[in-house]
Amino acid sequence: MLSERQKQILARVVDAFATNGEPVSSAAVARSAGIALSSATVRNVMAGLEEMGVLFQPHTSAGRVPTPAGMRYYVNYLHEQNLLHSHHAHQGAAYRVEFEREFSGLGDQMGRAAQRAGELLSQLSSLPSIVSLSGLNHMRLNDIKLSRLGDRRVLVILVAQDARVFHRVVRLSEAIDGRFLAQIQSYLSELVDGQTLAQLSRRVRDERRLAQANYRDYVRAALEIGSKVLEDAPGPQVHVEGQLHILEQREFSADIDRMRELLRALAQTEHMVALLDKICETRHSQALIGPELGWDLGDDLSLIVCDYYRGEQQMGVVGILGPIRMNYARVIPLVDYAASVLSRELAAHG
Repeated sequence: MLSERQKQILARVVDAFATNGEPVSSAAVARSAGIALSSATVRNVMAGLEEMGVLFQPHTSAGRVPTPAGMRYYVNYLHEQNLLHSHHAHQGAAYRVEFEREFSGLGDQMGRAAQRAGELLSQLSSLPSIVSLSGLNHMRLNDIKLSRLGDRRVLVILVAQDARVFHRVVRLSEAIDGRFLAQIQSYLSELVDGQTLAQLSRRVRDERRLAQANYRDYVRAALEIGSKVLEDAPGPQVHVEGQLHILEQREFSADIDRMRELLRALAQTEHMVALLDKICETRHSQALIGPELGWDLGDDLSLIVCDYYRGEQQMGVVGILGPIRMNYARVIPLVDYAASVLSRELAAHG
């Protein structure tokens, strides 16, 4: 545990480091507002923080920088002191106007709303943003439409309650005609009835298990179509916006290979889905700092994320990825606010 004095001095070091990316001297901390201590006293406190592993002194520099553990202490300190709420109130007017204007009327367009949230987060933070939309397995379905493409091929259109539409082409074991297809569609529409794809999958499995030889042909064909569509349900979608903002961070811009590696990782959907799979479902932001990310791209990155919901149903996450020295006091409230507006708009059109 850190004393109050140690927390205050650590916070000053983190603030200064976040601003310029340079090691911070005891003299610079002593000169900062609200620190009524001599440079010598500050130096002693910083030396103690270094022994505790929350600061370290790079090379022969006169200054020190926070370690990942130091950044974790700092973020916890922001929460303890309720500084995130006050920072949100202070800067809120600026980004609230942006979000309120941009999201008006987008709540019934799930994909577009999520993408726009990512664009705004990236613009306002000058860092890459990540927004995920949960896979269709967790989406509630509104309807299912069938269209005959040939004797044995059917276009299946799944309409989710969030207005997303998914298409699948299914090849049947037997030929069907148009009248028969209408009976199949009617049966499947009754099965859908606001269920998630995962629930529908279980229902189709149960129906097939119970199916008797005297089941009507259209029921057997409907269950065959349902099974084949469900075998290939689309997984989570991830949008990354503002990847090139990473080039503006001095930690990465000086190392071309590292920069290239980061940009490649941000472009790989599977990589980003795996990263976001670690996020627990909560209604407030989470900060994954340095090694907490468990990413193989180094310990000098952090991810701030928050879930967004429609009612009680988690729909995905919004987040910002950046260097470990990012401005947490600004970024955390920004991510929280984006998630809350997105959740509110989706609920209003749910």
